Amino acid sequence: MSVLDDFARILLYRERASEFELLAETEACPNVRLRYRIVARHYRDLEEREEQADKARFAERMERARLQRQKGTLPATSDTQFFLIAAE
Repeated sequence: MSVLDDFARILLYRERASEFELLAETEACPNVRLRYRIVARHYRDLEEREEQADKARFAERMERARLQRQKGTLPATSDTQFFLIAAE
């Protein structure tokens, strides 16, 4: 998956959590309100896990690119180009 796909998935989880939180705020029935809050919490958990996984994947890409550059398989480039290579 691409970096953009990861970002879109994180945003989707965040938006869904917000939607269920809003539903909980306007719900009159306590049982339904609780269920909405539980679903919102699950989406928040998914968002957090996805962000952690994204950070780990990014750190791995950066390390791979750094090692390739040290081995000489990547040309010496500016930091901006290095960042873009790592993000691929």
